[in-house]
Amino acid sequence: MTLLRSFPSLVALAVALVAACASEPASQPPLPAPPPPFNELGRADAPVTIVEFSDLQCHFCARYAIQTFPQLRRDYIDTGKVRYVVHDLPLAYHANALPAAIAARCAGEQGRYWEYREALFREQHRLAQEPYGELAAGLGLDAERFASCRNDPRPAAGIRADVNLAASRGIDSTPSFVLNRSGADRDSDTIIEGAKPHAVFKSRIDALLAPTN
Repeated sequence: MTLLRSFPSLVALAVALVAACASEPASQPPLPAPPPPFNELGRADAPVTIVEFSDLQCHFCARYAIQTFPQLRRDYIDTGKVRYVVHDLPLAYHANALPAAIAARCAGEQGRYWEYREALFREQHRLAQEPYGELAAGLGLDAERFASCRNDPRPAAGIRADVNLAASRGIDSTPSFVLNRSGADRDSDTIIEGAKPHAVFKSRIDALLAPTN
């Protein structure tokens, strides 16, 4: 009898609790920021942007990537001062540049673009032997997924878009670099051509980071 008498009260309490919960907005954790595209490094809101146009069979590109880029990355990209973007510009007379660029993009699909790109530059003398699967295995990439990506037309389409972008900017040699204050008009672009030493990049970047009057 006691349980039966208390049942309506229990029902009323449950209804009240449900109504109270429904009236309070559920607190949702903020969505994480999407990861940057595979070919970008640095903070999205960095004050300076550098865009590199590169050919993976280009000896000067390899020299820059191995000798200059690591210090540039430590001093400016990792410290939040520079957002760095790489676009492919495989030159017509480099037979191995296009397949190498496709392989690098496929490594990027698995989150290892930058490591794979460096491996390609260090093994540039072997590009004619197509060491792409071997380098992918060395980085622990999924071999089946990597091979499937290399046969997919989308990476090549992305590279063609990069080539068209270079043409629209009047860039036809590698490595070439476009530096500017992030979001600034293209008329204020600074262009660096060739594998210049770190001091050249430092001078141009520091000038862009300096306060404007």
